[in-house]
Amino acid sequence: MNRTIVLASFLLLSWSAFAQETFELSEEKIKNLSLEVSPQWENIEAAFLVSKNESLQLEDRFKPVVFGEANYAETRERAIIQFIPIWSPAKTAQVGVRQNFKSGVSLSGGLGTDQRSALTASGKFKNVSTSVLRLDIEVDLWKDLLGKLSKAQTQSAMFSKEKAEHEKQIQQKSFILSLRKTYWALVANNELINISKNLLNVSKDQLADSRKRRQAGITDDGEVARYEAQVASREGNILYYEYQREIIFKQLRMLLPNLVNKNIVLQNYDLSVTISKVLACTELIASKKEVPFDFTQYDEVIEFLSKAQTEQLKLADAYDQIDLKFVGTAKTTGVSSTNNGNGVTRGSYGDSFDDFQDNNRTGYSVGLNLAIPFGKGETKNTQEQLAQKRFNAQIDQSKSELGSTHKQLVKNIQLLTSVIRFQKENSLALEKRLRVQNRKFKEARVSVNDLIMDQDSLLSSSISVINSQLELLNIIFDYLSVFTETPCEFNRI
Repeated sequence: MNRTIVLASFLLLSWSAFAQETFELSEEKIKNLSLEVSPQWENIEAAFLVSKNESLQLEDRFKPVVFGEANYAETRERAIIQFIPIWSPAKTAQVGVRQNFKSGVSLSGGLGTDQRSALTASGKFKNVSTSVLRLDIEVDLWKDLLGKLSKAQTQSAMFSKEKAEHEKQIQQKSFILSLRKTYWALVANNELINISKNLLNVSKDQLADSRKRRQAGITDDGEVARYEAQVASREGNILYYEYQREIIFKQLRMLLPNLVNKNIVLQNYDLSVTISKVLACTELIASKKEVPFDFTQYDEVIEFLSKAQTEQLKLADAYDQIDLKFVGTAKTTGVSSTNNGNGVTRGSYGDSFDDFQDNNRTGYSVGLNLAIPFGKGETKNTQEQLAQKRFNAQIDQSKSELGSTHKQLVKNIQLLTSVIRFQKENSLALEKRLRVQNRKFKEARVSVNDLIMDQDSLLSSSISVINSQLELLNIIFDYLSVFTETPCEFNRI
C-alpha cells in the first residue's frame, strides 16, 4: 500500500512538472511580454491617467451644461385667510443651458413655466400659467478678470498632463530596461553555473583518479579526502547559484504574470556580442562632452515643470485677492390668466407663450457682488512656498540626475572595462599555470593542495569576469533608464 502511494505521488509530481509549458526566454520576448498585461505596466498607465483626469475635469468646467427640472405639488389644506389661495395642483418646469468661459464670463439661459390652480372665496383659478424666458450673465471683474485665473488653472493642469505623458514614456522604457537587467542577471547566473559545472566535472574526474591511485597504493586517504571536499564545495556552489536562479525566476514571474505557469529556459545568447554593443554605445555617449538632452525626455519634463510652477504661483497669488463680480439678468414674461365673467379664471401654456409676442413684459436687473477676504495672507504665503519648493525640488533633482548620470557613466565604464581586461588576462594566465600544475602533479612535483588552490583561483577569476560584465551591463541600463532616447543598437530592443 505504501509503495502504491509513493508511486502515485511520484507520477503526480512528474506529470505536474511536464504539464508546465517550456518558455524560451530572450530579450526580444521580454519586451513583447512587457507590453502585455502586467501590474507595473498598469500602474504606469494609472499614474498618467490621474494627471490626465485632473486636466480633463478642469476642461469640463468650460463645456456647456444643459439643465432642467420639473415639479408637481398637490395638497388638500385650507387657507387660513380666505382671500389667500392655496395653489393646488402646482406644476413647475424649467430647462436651460449654462456655459462658463475661460475669459471669466458665465452665461446661462433658460425657459421656465409655472401653471397652477386654486379655489378661493372670490372665484376659481384654473391652469393659470406663467412662462419666463431669461438670460443671466456673470463677469469676474477682479480675480478672474479676462480669465487670468481660469487660464492659469487650465494651463497648469495641461502642463502637468504633458509632463506626465513624458514621464509615462520614460517609465515604460525604464520598465523594459529593468526586465532586460533581470534577464542578463539570469544569463550571468547561467554562466556561473556552467563554469562551476565544468570545474565540478574536473573535480569528479580527479576524485575518481585519486581513488584508483589509493587502491594502487600510490596515494593515501588524505588526498582522496581533499578531492572529496573539493567536489562537495563545487556542488554546494552550484546549488547556491541554482537557488539564486530561482529568485530571479520569481522576480520575472512577479513582473510578468504570463510566465507564472511556464518553465523558463534561456534561449541561445552571445554575451561577447552584447558586451561589444555596450562598448559601442558607450563610445557614442563618451563623444558627448555636455549632457545630451536630445538623448532624453527629462528636458521636456523640466520644461513643463517650470511652466506648471509659473501657473501655480499665479493661483497662489490670487488666493487672498478680492472677489468682485458683475451680475445681470434679462427676462421676458408671458402670462395666461383670463376671467370669463362667471368667477372662473383660466389659462394655458400656449397662451402664456403667445403673451411673449403680444405684450412687452421685458425686464432686467444688474448688480455687483463683492467679497473681501481677511486673514488669508499666511495661507497664501504657504501656497507660494509650496509651489516654489515642490517644483524646484523636482527640477533640481532632474537636472542633477541628468548631469551626474552622464558625467559618471563614461568614467565608470572606462574603469570597469579595464578591470574586465585585467581579469581576463588573469584568467588566461591562471589557465596556463593550471595546465603546468596538472603536468607537475602527474609527475608528483606539486601537492594536491597546490593543484586545488590553482583551480580555485581560476574559478574565482572566471566568476569575477562574469560579475564585472554584469556590472557593466547594469551601469549602461541605469544610464539608459534616464537617457532613454540614446540612439545606439543596444538601446533598440
